[in-house]
Order: sequence, then structure tokens, then C-alpha cells
Amino acid sequence: MTEDERELDIALAEAEEENRLLRARTDRLMAEAQVSSFDRTATWLKACGKVPGLPALSVQIGCHIEEFIEFLMCIDFDSSEDAENLEISVAKLQRVATGLKMGMVMADINKSDRIEALDALCDSEVTGNGVAYLAGFDKCQADQAVLASNEAKLIDGKPVILPGGKIGKPEGWKAPDLARFV
Repeated sequence: MTEDERELDIALAEAEEENRLLRARTDRLMAEAQVSSFDRTATWLKACGKVPGLPALSVQIGCHIEEFIEFLMCIDFDSSEDAENLEISVAKLQRVATGLKMGMVMADINKSDRIEALDALCDSEVTGNGVAYLAGFDKCQADQAVLASNEAKLIDGKPVILPGGKIGKPEGWKAPDLARFV
């Protein structure tokens, strides 16, 4: 065997090992993806005693607004006017979110707008994934960490429920460390 043939064999073996590792990673990701984020969230909400209906929906809408506010507060603008407008809007949205989460305000999806509401929720997920991709985040792994962290809020399969119905955090609970996904 010549030196060139030996180097070619080594390169081929390295490529085969890299392909094996990539297949293993793909298999792992596919196994994780078989249970969707939606299904894990629905299972978690059921374990927390949440059932479809106005009270639980109102709280969840408040939580959804609150999470969007958290994202908005992470945006830096190159315009002080836009930053100020956002700050004013966030303050108003925060009041609405708090009222919904505390059960002081009820909200429902208008019966004639249910298709549009579902479309907006799906588009929010898609555009959020786009923001994560363009920002260089590993959102797939971050999603898994957040879902696992939420599941850790259950103690012996039972949630801590706050006034108004929001699911609380048990003593000793820690937020997921997402730094490695940024």
C-alpha cells in the first residue's frame, strides 16, 4: 500500500466516523422531536389541572403576553423614540397580562376569529424560530431545557398553583441555564 493510499484510507475512515456521529445525533434529535413541544406542554397543563375553558385560557393568554413582553425588553433600538414607544406599550401590556394571570380579567378567542387566532399562534412560533435562527440561538435544545424545567415544577406530579390559577415554582426550583444555547 502506498503512502497516498494509506492517507486516503485514513481520510475515508475519519469521514465514516463523522457520518456515524452525525447519524447518531440526528437519531437522537428525531427521538426527541417525536414528542412535540405542543404535546409536552399540553401534558404538563393537564397534570396541573388545567382544562380548556375561559379561566385557564385567560391565565394562559396572560402568560403568553408576559413572555412576549420579556422578549420585547431584550430589544435594543437605534432610535430613542422607538425605544420610548415600546416602553409605553410594554407598561400597558403588562397591566393587561397581570390582570389576566391574576384572574381579575377574563379573555376569550372570538368565535369568528378562531382560524385567525390559530394562524397567529402558529406564525408566532415560526417567526420566533426565525428570530432565534438569525440570532444564532440553538432553540431546539433551549426548548427541551425549558420544557424539562417546566416539568420540574411538578412535585410528586402536582403543581404549585398561585392565586388566580398561574402555575408557580416550588421551593428549590431553578430556571434552566440557557447560556450554552446562545
